[in-house]
Amino acid sequence: MMLNTYVPNAFRRYAIAGLVMAIVTPLAAIATEVLAGASMAHAGYVFLTSPFGMAAIAAPLGMVLLVAGLGYRHDRLARQIRSERAATEQLRQAAYHDGLTGLRNRHALGEDVGRILRCRSGQAEHTALLLFDLDRFKYINDTMGHAAGDLVLKVLAERMQAYCQAGQRVYRLGGDEFVLLWENAPGIKTISSFCDGLSAFVFRPVESPAGKIDTGGSIGFAITDEQVGSLSDLLKRADLALYHTKEKPGVKHSFFTHEMESSHRRRQQMEANMRHGLATGAFHLDYQPVVKISTLSVSGFSVRLRWAHPEDGDLAQEVFLPVAEASGLILPLGKWMLERAFEDASGWIDKADLTLPVAAVQLRDPGFAGFVISALEKSGFEPGRLVLDVESNAARREAAIVLANLEQLRGHGVKISVSELAASIAGLSMVRDFPVDRVRLDLGKIRKLAGKTRVVQMLTLFLQLASTVETAVILTGVDSEDDLKCACDAGAEQVQGSFAGVRLCALQVSRFSTSFRETAQPTPVEAPALFKSA
Repeated sequence: MMLNTYVPNAFRRYAIAGLVMAIVTPLAAIATEVLAGASMAHAGYVFLTSPFGMAAIAAPLGMVLLVAGLGYRHDRLARQIRSERAATEQLRQAAYHDGLTGLRNRHALGEDVGRILRCRSGQAEHTALLLFDLDRFKYINDTMGHAAGDLVLKVLAERMQAYCQAGQRVYRLGGDEFVLLWENAPGIKTISSFCDGLSAFVFRPVESPAGKIDTGGSIGFAITDEQVGSLSDLLKRADLALYHTKEKPGVKHSFFTHEMESSHRRRQQMEANMRHGLATGAFHLDYQPVVKISTLSVSGFSVRLRWAHPEDGDLAQEVFLPVAEASGLILPLGKWMLERAFEDASGWIDKADLTLPVAAVQLRDPGFAGFVISALEKSGFEPGRLVLDVESNAARREAAIVLANLEQLRGHGVKISVSELAASIAGLSMVRDFPVDRVRLDLGKIRKLAGKTRVVQMLTLFLQLASTVETAVILTGVDSEDDLKCACDAGAEQVQGSFAGVRLCALQVSRFSTSFRETAQPTPVEAPALFKSA
């Protein structure tokens, strides 16, 4: 035991032990001769020259070599075992931890959740899973570089860990997704309050060599119950809550409810039906006339998408386009819509504009402008007659790509308009993210804002502002004779709505175009009836 303490190397210990045996053995033999009556010198000489003496010396020396060899082998095995243990620990660290932030990863989360679910003893104890998703992370990577994105992830991970309490652990799932697992979680209200504090603490600006980087994020959380049997079940619920959070402007966190699951199934079914409808030709385009009040002539058409649903009949675009945008189906659907509209309009009134709605998702496609220009050239449709109705927040995400697409399109002669009331006012006041050629004001929204008695005055104000900045205005929502009178009193030049002209299919517009060329211009009394569906 003392030898282990003072000589920790096994090889040296074995060598010393063998050497001691080599020295002690002949001395013991000589001592035995001396005790038997022989002199010291004679006893030593007799012993060394005798076969036994020579064997007594050789055997311990051989023992020294043997024991030293065993010690060397033992020491080498010990070093190898320590090396393998260190390598195993490194592999375990890599398997259970994220390389960038040092947080535990998805594999570790799966084991921890599995352990918790196996050990749960009753309904009184619940575990909450909070799923985080960062806002604008792709934009940070694209505009400031991946080094800045990595810095943001590491700083936010440190803040999450610093905010954690007893029973809470933070994980990184990958990309910009994080999870906080909370064992023995309290009620929903307490968790909601915790999310408020966590968001305020974590999502603060991050200092970087390029300056401050603003951060933000959304949280969806779910709690275990008897129906949750795996990490997959719990993550799915938290993900649905996170999706709900992102759908609601101003909401930073949401708790999972079973209504979200039902809504998700309906969305999935609608997505499947839309994919099938796109493949089988179930989508159609309608064209609503835009009428110039001074001549009661058609100045253009606004394109509306219609879906002939197999069970629910014709559905307006407001019903299914949000699902198409969220699922990415708007990309193939939007391309089909553009190509079909150009094909339909190629033989219509020569100077009539064609206004098509464009989703922000489409503008975030780097090849969108190129596709539109190619489709225009292929169809022969004049670029100056095309008006793309863009969402007001189109440039909020991936602004560089969106603005590049819009700039390329406007450089080719395509016009840009906005329809949302606040964006339209911003367009008129020249406070905008991107250039606007025209705005579309909704008469119904203006009436709600101003009231029936002051709607003409407010509309007049908007129209005067538009005239000052030389921006064309189309007044939509003109659905009655009173609406038309209001538009005329305010001085509107172009109107759109069911009273000015109902929606027409491509064939009806083609017939109208032909009859318009062959007949004289109608009187004002005949105008509303002119655009009624045949």
